[in-house]
Amino acid sequence: MRVNKAEKLRRRVHELAESMGNLFVETFHYLALFAIGAVTAWAAVMEFLQMVEKGNITIDDILLLFIYLELGAMVGIYFKTNHMPVRFLIYVAITAL
Repeated sequence: MRVNKAEKLRRRVHELAESMGNLFVETFHYLALFAIGAVTAWAAVMEFLQMVEKGNITIDDILLLFIYLELGAMVGIYFKTNHMPVRFLIYVAITAL
């Protein structure tokens, strides 16, 4: 009988630890994604303002804005679907090359 109670207690402690672990991981995950999205948007705006200030746009500037767009799309899609589309990572890598 004591073994049965101890096993039930062990299962409850395990379930609690697993729930708390999942909560911490998901909270960190969403905060990090929000931060990445915000920093990406801020960097894109700052880059655009520098282009306007400079008065001319090069292909490098356009490609950099495309990379920012793809990073923002990746974050947005992850928030909606909880899946990271590898296709967008490939787009960023190809553009960066």
